[in-house]
Amino acid sequence: MSRSYEQVCRIARALDVLGERWTLLIVRELTLGPRRYSDLLDVLPAMGTSLLATRLKHLGEYDVVRRTTLPGPGRAAAYELGARGEALLPLLASLADWGGGLQAPPPGYADRAAWSLVAMRLTAPGEAAGFDTLTELVVGEETLWLQGDGERVRTEVGPAPVKPGLRLTCGKATFYALAKGEVAVDDAMASGELVVEGAPDTARRFFELFSLSGGRHATSP
Repeated sequence: MSRSYEQVCRIARALDVLGERWTLLIVRELTLGPRRYSDLLDVLPAMGTSLLATRLKHLGEYDVVRRTTLPGPGRAAAYELGARGEALLPLLASLADWGGGLQAPPPGYADRAAWSLVAMRLTAPGEAAGFDTLTELVVGEETLWLQGDGERVRTEVGPAPVKPGLRLTCGKATFYALAKGEVAVDDAMASGELVVEGAPDTARRFFELFSLSGGRHATSP
């Protein structure tokens, strides 16, 4: 059973649900679409299987997460954000913005392009929801996709569900440099560090809308 502050205060009550270590990182992972238990354990290995199971059960009681099944053969069991979990996205956006003002992390910290893409999506301007070009990103060994539907932006781990209108392939360092505005799309293409399959104008627009430079004091991904 999770610990409680035993206060009526709304902030304390929210922290009763969300304040335990790792909890918001589970929510972060589920912003990237439904994930199997093993997927969550792979990216949050320090949690351990017992703690992860306990956290998922606890969050499920408050509709922060809920069980679902993945499409395709086998209908694998997975977890996704519930309605109360979706309501946390503005909070995650504020944390991403605030975290951008911290000094660069020490060498050796775990790093995934997916985590930066989460921040890029959450802190993007409202007009980013209109970016309806299905975009697949291959960043090092990671593959992700993103698409706006006019109301929100959907981002998931894995290949795009159908042939994308835009495919961007680059290394992690180039991806961060593009996202932070340190390198222009045209220059990255000319150097061969970025391969664009689709319209270069659309690639430019992608990095205009989705960036790591939108934080108040952004210094690192």
